[in-house]
Amino acid sequence: MVEFWDEVVVAGKLSTAELLTAAQLEVNQDGVEIPVPHLVALQDRATQEVFDAAARVLASEDSRARELGARVLRELGPGDEAGRRPFSSEAVPLLTGRLSEEHGPRVLGWIISALGYNAARESLDEVLPFAEHPHWRVRFHVAAALPALVDPDQIQPRAADALMALCRDDYAETRYYALYALLEEVAGVDQDELAHAITALREDPDEQIRAMARARHVDA
Repeated sequence: MVEFWDEVVVAGKLSTAELLTAAQLEVNQDGVEIPVPHLVALQDRATQEVFDAAARVLASEDSRARELGARVLRELGPGDEAGRRPFSSEAVPLLTGRLSEEHGPRVLGWIISALGYNAARESLDEVLPFAEHPHWRVRFHVAAALPALVDPDQIQPRAADALMALCRDDYAETRYYALYALLEEVAGVDQDELAHAITALREDPDEQIRAMARARHVDA
């Protein structure tokens, strides 16, 4: 971990253009888990120049460039207590606008994730339909992002319904994130519906999901 942050410090001395080129190479490693110090260095450099560059590549014809744009905007600068970042007010409309234009599941997933990391509650209605997307990657990112997109005091019923449905997803990681959200991250969930979801998951094929469901008692 120390070596990684040393790499981030070194990367931070590069120009924005150099960082973009190096970060693009990191993003292009499909299916390979590698360190991304240049991407992190970009995210740490919360300047108008970096925002403008990320916005530009988000609109690129190249899907890998669009992915880079979404991933830079995902964590561009630190979040405040509400989860908003220095450029959230500008980034969220761009990201939301891409939802209706983007067709690649990988890029869609990162856009939805970026909206979550920017606490873009105003985008909830645009994100919810993707809970039924045919690709597992998109549904997974919806499950992970929804807790940051809902009313923190009282989850909207349609969002709770989406998380309940995602608890029945074919992909175990999606079921896990949806159940965890319902149990630990959102407020105001209907207890009867939650008890029903938990009961169904107590025999889930995934060990972690079974354990989480069995450990939680909800009065129906």
